[in-house]
Amino acid sequence: MAQRGEKVDKHPNKININVLKIQNLKSPKAEPLNVFLRFEYNDNQFSESPKFDIGDVTQRQIDFVAILGLNATDPSQIDDLGQKPVLITLLEAVPKDKKQKEDKSTAIGQAILDLWSLLKGITPSLVVNVTVDQPLVPSKDEAQTNSALITIEGLYSPPDAWVGTGANFVYTATLPMPLADEKETNVVFTNGNLKNPNDITNKQKRWPDARGIATANGIYIPGRTVGEEQIEDEQGELRSKDDKEFRTNAEKMKPQVVWNMERRCFFLPNGSQVLRDRITKFPYLPIEVARTTAPTAGKGKKDEEAGMSYHGVAYVETVPLLYPGTTRLRGAFKIVPYNESEYKAKVRKLTANAMYAITKRSNNLIDDAMRIAGSLYDRAWAQTPKKDAKISDKPSMTAVKKKPEAGDENVATTEAQQYVEHNSYIIVEIAFEKPIIEKRKLYELTRKIAELIPPRPNYPVKVNSAQKAVEDYHSQIKNVAGLVLEEYRKLCGEDSTSDVMPNDQKRRKLLYELNSTGKYFAFKEQLKHSVVKIVREKFLKTSKFDNQDELQVCMQNQLYVFLLDEMHNSLNSTLNIEESEPIPTLKHDDAQLRIFALEAESNGDFLSAAQYYQERIAQDRANLNAWLDYAAFHLLVNDITKAEECLKECIAIDQTNSTATILYAVLNAILERNDIAELFFETAISEDSENVVACALYGIFQKHIGNETNSQITLSKAEKTHRLSQMAEDHANQQATPTDEKKEEEEKEDKEESLKSSESQLNVASKSRLSRKKVKSATNEQVPTRKSQDTTDVEKTTKKSIFIKAAEFLLKYNMATWAEKSLAYEIVTNGGKDQQVEIALTRSKILQQDLTAAETHITQALSLDYENSEAWNLWGHIKYLQLDFPGAKGRYQRTLAFSEKPSDIHILYVRLGSILLAEESYAEAKDIFLRACRHQPTCTTWLGVGVACYRMNQYDDAEEALTEANFLNNRNAEVWAYLTLICLQTKRTIEAENAFKYAIKLDLPPGPLMDEITAVQREMGFGNPSF
Repeated sequence: MAQRGEKVDKHPNKININVLKIQNLKSPKAEPLNVFLRFEYNDNQFSESPKFDIGDVTQRQIDFVAILGLNATDPSQIDDLGQKPVLITLLEAVPKDKKQKEDKSTAIGQAILDLWSLLKGITPSLVVNVTVDQPLVPSKDEAQTNSALITIEGLYSPPDAWVGTGANFVYTATLPMPLADEKETNVVFTNGNLKNPNDITNKQKRWPDARGIATANGIYIPGRTVGEEQIEDEQGELRSKDDKEFRTNAEKMKPQVVWNMERRCFFLPNGSQVLRDRITKFPYLPIEVARTTAPTAGKGKKDEEAGMSYHGVAYVETVPLLYPGTTRLRGAFKIVPYNESEYKAKVRKLTANAMYAITKRSNNLIDDAMRIAGSLYDRAWAQTPKKDAKISDKPSMTAVKKKPEAGDENVATTEAQQYVEHNSYIIVEIAFEKPIIEKRKLYELTRKIAELIPPRPNYPVKVNSAQKAVEDYHSQIKNVAGLVLEEYRKLCGEDSTSDVMPNDQKRRKLLYELNSTGKYFAFKEQLKHSVVKIVREKFLKTSKFDNQDELQVCMQNQLYVFLLDEMHNSLNSTLNIEESEPIPTLKHDDAQLRIFALEAESNGDFLSAAQYYQERIAQDRANLNAWLDYAAFHLLVNDITKAEECLKECIAIDQTNSTATILYAVLNAILERNDIAELFFETAISEDSENVVACALYGIFQKHIGNETNSQITLSKAEKTHRLSQMAEDHANQQATPTDEKKEEEEKEDKEESLKSSESQLNVASKSRLSRKKVKSATNEQVPTRKSQDTTDVEKTTKKSIFIKAAEFLLKYNMATWAEKSLAYEIVTNGGKDQQVEIALTRSKILQQDLTAAETHITQALSLDYENSEAWNLWGHIKYLQLDFPGAKGRYQRTLAFSEKPSDIHILYVRLGSILLAEESYAEAKDIFLRACRHQPTCTTWLGVGVACYRMNQYDDAEEALTEANFLNNRNAEVWAYLTLICLQTKRTIEAENAFKYAIKLDLPPGPLMDEITAVQREMGFGNPSF
């Protein structure tokens, strides 16, 4: 505490403004200029430099320090630093005449100094150095502070009574802003200028306090302009499609009140928490608007005639600022007449004391605003533009609100009612430096995901242990053979009679030498370890034998024969100079297995499809795409538990994969595990903020759990991102558009390919084995799989909305229920169904086996576009699943007549070919299956070719086709059955019996095909060993 008699400094914090020098100022006269500097802040002078002379020099050193004192603990003084600049005026001192009592001075120029950066811990340093004796905000509290930039651009579509009035009026807007726990300030915007549509409006933002600024450009904040933004990206009330035309007309064709002012607010520590609590209690921020008559009295004098009219208020919903990571709110808000009861009704969940405080604030807010507006009134701005030549004091007057007398309240209400009649609105922007609620960091989200699903290290490259054991055995055989050969050379080299000695005698002599010296047992021990490994790894025998018979069977019948064969293989490869050509493996790659699995899905053979997916995973357990497809398969068969396990495997392999993260989030939303779903949705968006599908599904999820406000914000962000991406795509497509010549060449190539596809020759089959690698690489590119394992590869069409994209993504992974939810949003948003929605609903109903509803939707789609090949193809699938094969045939053939082919044309070929085979149209069936083989060769397609050729008695072509089918899948019993028939017809007894054995072994079902084989066997008299 200060001792008695000691003076307490009310402004303990000092800002030192050091003017170093003046450059490029010369005296127009012969004698030097006598000048001095005046320092003003908040319409008060706080320092003045001594006078000094400036002669004919380029620069003059001054080095004068002006000290501005303030109290950094007072929120209002800190807040003033953001809106009130320091004015440094250079004046010429003119000697006074004998009649003058004081010296006369003339302004030469003025500099405007912005001190806002001091609150950010930045010290500006130009020719003028500004320093502080101690930080205004302690370093430990900087992380807890926040700042806001509040901009009011203008009032649009004002009442007609404002236009053409001769009186000079002041237009003022004000709003309350809490800066600390117990401190709230009135943010006032005055000096609004009523402009005509033809007037040019400066988009630079102005200082809220322009008192004392002499230069024309000095009233503008350097580097701050009002930016243009799409109406769809705003958060205000007028942003629908219907409002867009009205706003465009109001902002370009009608008078408007322009402020373009930026008010800075600085929040001391815990200020963000106070603001968060205030927004939670007071969802609406009231912005009051009023018109007052311009003050006519001089500075410091009272203006009795000043009055207020057109008292309106715009309620800004600030709840979107509580969205995690949000720092900005901008929009157009309607102005309504001020009504005290409505004002109170906007404040919800308040105690009695809080309600009393709000009532008191609402009564005093506009009064305080009028008082501040009067002090900030700038007559020069309201009347004529400023001139740089001279500086004159600007008179100001406090505008006092008239107390309504009897009957005046209705008049005021009638005046303000014109806001509603003209649909007046005000555009406001509130931008924070830091979000009120911080968005969770990506590392926090990934850490929580790692707690739920621990990341799995990469699977080691696993070497076949049985193969490794055999390779070790071969190595030991080679070593022992080398040692035995060395002993043989030594033995034969010492004996001079070895050249005439018979080989059998040499062998007995070698064996005697090995047994007598103990080397035989040493060599046997050297092989013992590799033999044990073969027993364990190759024959899977790790326990003791139960009886002697089992030991005898294993040792003599299996192990001994195997070891003897491998020994011969090892010795042959060691002693022979030329190595035998390795037998090529018949292993399918991942792309082929995926083709087979998807084809089996479409044919309803889910057991085979599951087997193909398991083979893909067995080849590489770290294959993320294989796990994703396996998860989609389980979703198709409605096995949610296994689908969840597959998605967990995906996330464990790669926790940054957006597709797996989104699918797992949707799956948890279906299972009503909302906390986990929100965690994964938020992680997906944090990893890729431009992922339109993730944002759209997150918005749908927030709507699903009842979070309306956050849902609207998320969906608006998704729309903005989608619109920007579409603009970029359109620009890229315009640059990549082919010329007419290129189009003609492409059309010629397409015609040639179509002619080739109509040929019925099987030269492709005869050459396919020689070009197997090429076929594999081609099929890898042509596969209509689930196309992308990441949401960024979702089909991009300029006319598709975010909800259509989200629905198509979900349908690719067989999540029909949430796809329909996304389509429902599309219908509500766009006000009706279109072709894309109907097609997507058709796919969803087909997945749910609701074929009647699917047919209803597809007919509706065709009524909108009768030449859509995709729709005709889906209608054919519906007829096929309804077992209406003639109807399916007609729709499939119509689909092929279109130049644009559907995405799943392979399924069309297979189903249409099977229908033609059933109708005994073998030539047409052969042509369709050959097209399928050229597009995407599989066992089913080559089997179709083989069956068609067999029925036309083209046995050679049929055998080649069936051989190709057998190569792609040697576990198909039907392929072996038709090979049996061909061998019977060509009278090849042994091959017919072997093919029939394989068909029986693979469980060829009883039916017409089995009866046909039996009949041909009886007719030929061979082919069945049981005869």
